[in-house]
Amino acid sequence: MTNLIRAEMYKLQRNKTFWVILLTVTGLSALLHYLVLIGWWQMQGTSFDAAGLSELNALSTFTVPLFFNLIVSTLAGFFISIEFSQSGIIKNQVISGNKRSHIFMAKFLIFSLGAIVATILIPLVTAIILLFLTGHGDILDTSNLIYLGRSYGLYIVQFLGYTAIIFILAIITDDSGKTIIISILFTIVMYAVEKLSMPPFIEVIYENSIFYQFTEVFKFTMTNGEIIKSILIGIITIIIITLCGVFIFNRKEIK
Repeated sequence: MTNLIRAEMYKLQRNKTFWVILLTVTGLSALLHYLVLIGWWQMQGTSFDAAGLSELNALSTFTVPLFFNLIVSTLAGFFISIEFSQSGIIKNQVISGNKRSHIFMAKFLIFSLGAIVATILIPLVTAIILLFLTGHGDILDTSNLIYLGRSYGLYIVQFLGYTAIIFILAIITDDSGKTIIISILFTIVMYAVEKLSMPPFIEVIYENSIFYQFTEVFKFTMTNGEIIKSILIGIITIIIITLCGVFIFNRKEIK
């Protein structure tokens, strides 16, 4: 398993699309944060604004599924789909005598790591660096650091559930273009469920999903019950989706 993880890490490091995404996100993040810090771009009503961290308002852009889906799905399309032939059959060298479940988990772990770095770590680190460079570093007191730690800790749990969904889409579609298009459509549907009036049972399902938690985890105050609920939703989603993914991966034909 360790060797599989190392192999996937090597593939990720050699993946040109991954580095293009990193550079693009770094540049975009630096620009957005700078515009907010100099007051050129006014953002109000964000979760960070409510927490007294208005200087970090640009981070809210990277927590919107409609936005970060472009990053995650692009990475999935050009990192996962290339492991399959055009007919959707697993290339023989992908298996190489290893258990399919181990291969699946290794790929999922490294893909998720790459997605977290590009979508979460880079925007957050960029924001913190610019805070200190522009003389706003004093806002990161103990209270605010605890808030950021709690929020992003819970956010990553939900985010792993999302990467698992996109990972499965990449395996099923085995095509980068289809992966990106279908994932965007899926995210739009979730956005519609959030904004439009839906039957009560659909609203209940949505309110107990990772998509609802993407917003909830950034509330300034959360009860212990809400935190536990968020953790459970994220973990259960990850377990269910990964089990489904292993099942699908096991049924893929080898060539």
